[in-house]
Amino acid sequence: MAGRIVKDVVIAGGGVIGMSVAFNLTKFIDPSRICVLEPEPTYVRSASALSWASIRQQFSLAENIKLSQSSIKFIKEIDQHLRVPGDEDVVDIHYKHGSYLFLAREEDANRLETNIAVQKEANVKVHRYSQSELKEKYPYLNLEDIVLGSDCGEDEGWFDPWLLLFAYKNKIKSLGVDIVTGRVTGFNPDKSLLVHDLKTNRTQTLHYSKFVNSTGIHAKFTNNLLNSALSSDSRFKLPVTPQRHYTFNIACKEGPSDLPLTLCPLKTVIRSEGPNYIVKSSSGTFVDDEEELKDFGDVDDANFIEDIWENLAYRIPAFEATKILGGWVGYYEYNTLDQNALIGAHPAIPDHYFINGFSGHGIQQSPAAGQCLAEIMCAVQPHLDISNLSLDRVVENRPYMERNIY
Repeated sequence: MAGRIVKDVVIAGGGVIGMSVAFNLTKFIDPSRICVLEPEPTYVRSASALSWASIRQQFSLAENIKLSQSSIKFIKEIDQHLRVPGDEDVVDIHYKHGSYLFLAREEDANRLETNIAVQKEANVKVHRYSQSELKEKYPYLNLEDIVLGSDCGEDEGWFDPWLLLFAYKNKIKSLGVDIVTGRVTGFNPDKSLLVHDLKTNRTQTLHYSKFVNSTGIHAKFTNNLLNSALSSDSRFKLPVTPQRHYTFNIACKEGPSDLPLTLCPLKTVIRSEGPNYIVKSSSGTFVDDEEELKDFGDVDDANFIEDIWENLAYRIPAFEATKILGGWVGYYEYNTLDQNALIGAHPAIPDHYFINGFSGHGIQQSPAAGQCLAEIMCAVQPHLDISNLSLDRVVENRPYMERNIY
């Protein structure tokens, strides 16, 4: 589709978060005046579709707990929200309850105790375990260096990211939102040096009244294009960069059944996936070249052997005998300031908004985060107080650190 498109809102990035923003904006704006710009309509190289799609309440900040609580409510009621009228099929994203399990050594115990207190204050059904209690509940774990643990009795688990993504897409299309294939390649300032036009790689020009950067792992590159169209005093450096992770699908005959999403010291993360398991190291690699983000291919078994196997087998000895079944490359949109979402208006220019930097918990918080940004854009009181997640803290160099990122 070439030519000029005129919309009230253009959302760059049609992953789950961008789709959620669009869906929630339809409550306030004529859906036909909303455009989602998505460069990869098959989502083969989508960070959303390749995520673990896990959801938890065990965060260190009240805002993240509340975002997840609101999102899990949406997920459990998803058919009410996203079923297309006239469609007889129930919207089901295969949500499965399964707790996160946090383990702390002596040097990390105070932080976990603090997190548990914050979670209980937010009515999270979190359980605290001493070493002896952990041994009783999780006998397959090696706990010789562990002094404390926590899990959650309800409203944590995982789901199918593809099903959530396409449920949103089908719903907003049925409402009349325009989904356009293309990637932002530049912005055009007008005579007053305000920016309300963008160019795409499909020779389109999109004119908008409001613009949302929801481009995920491409967010800083999209923002760099905007900066190049602005005067120096209006430019804003977005502290978000892609971080590459390798996930392995493994089998283990003697492994525990229904393994919770276990976050081990030394940054190894594992959970059950059907009869097998998925595992990764949460120590990712930052990517500075946008061209490298085309790498969503297979992973090298050497990464498992070098980065994961020893730590995994130490924590769960049954995994000493493990078979690698496959794997894939995934990415976080990592906030280098404080590992926390950036949601709100551009600090220097009007009508431009960000929803980026979730650092691995974006898809799980997408329902509530998208609603919050839509409310902010339409001058509606947000249903959650997320003022601490605004971009002001970047300008002021005031980190608001989420300490439970893996």
